[in-house]
Amino acid sequence: MFFFLFFFLYIAACIYLYLIQDKKIFNKKWAKPYVPKIAKKIYFKTSDGVKLEGAMTKNGENLPLVLYFSGNANNAIEFLDKTAPKIKNFNFLGFNYPGYAGSVGKPCEKCIEKYALEIFDKYKPDILIGRSLGSAVAGYVAGKRKVKKVLLITPFSSIGCIAKMEYPFFPVSFLLKYKFNEAKFISNANMPVSIIALKDDDKIPQKCLNSLIKKIKNLKNIYYLDKVKHGNVYNYPNIENIIYKALSQ
Repeated sequence: MFFFLFFFLYIAACIYLYLIQDKKIFNKKWAKPYVPKIAKKIYFKTSDGVKLEGAMTKNGENLPLVLYFSGNANNAIEFLDKTAPKIKNFNFLGFNYPGYAGSVGKPCEKCIEKYALEIFDKYKPDILIGRSLGSAVAGYVAGKRKVKKVLLITPFSSIGCIAKMEYPFFPVSFLLKYKFNEAKFISNANMPVSIIALKDDDKIPQKCLNSLIKKIKNLKNIYYLDKVKHGNVYNYPNIENIIYKALSQ
C-alpha cells in the first residue's frame, strides 16, 4: 500500500513539474512594462507577424552595435535605459521576448531562437551580450552568425543542468520541454567570449557554469562578482565599468 501511495505521489510530482516549467523558465510576470527615459523605444515584426517591443541606446555615431538578450524575468528595455547609457563607446539594441512586457505572443525556445536570428540579420550587430537565460540565446546566435565578440553575464550550461541540481530525484531530462543547451550552442562559436559570473550565484550552480566554460573555444576573461545575488547583478557597484572592460578587450 505504501509503495503504491509513494508511486502515485511521485508521478503526481512529475506531472506538476512538467506543468509549471513554463512559468519557471519564462518568468515573464516580473518583466513589467517600462517607459524609457534615455533609450528610444522601437519595434520589430518577425517573419510570422509577431510584434516585439524593444529599444535602442545610441551613445554616439558610428560606434560598435551591441545586441542584448535579457534574463527570464527581465524587461530588456530597462537595461537599455538604465545601464547601457553609462557604457560609452558602444550603441545598444534589444527586444523583449514574446509575451514579455509590450511584446505580443507566447515565449518558447524555438521562437526566441528564430526571432533572435531575424533581429541579428536585420541590424547586423558587432557584439552580443546575453544575461542569464539570454546568455543561452546569445550563445545560440554566436554559433550561427559571425560577430566580433560575445559577453555572457551569469550564464549556465543548460536548463537541464540547473534542473538536475534542483530536482535530483526526478527524470528532468524527460520532463523538460525547453533545453536551452548553451554549452552546445557556444561550442560552435569561434569568436572571443568573456563571462561575468558570481562567486556565489543563488540561481546558477557552479557545476553548470564550469560545464559551460569547458565548451568555450576562445575564452578571453572571466570576471567574478562577490556579494551580489543573481537577480541584482546590475546593482553591483561599477557594473557598467566591468561590462565596458569586457566589451573593450
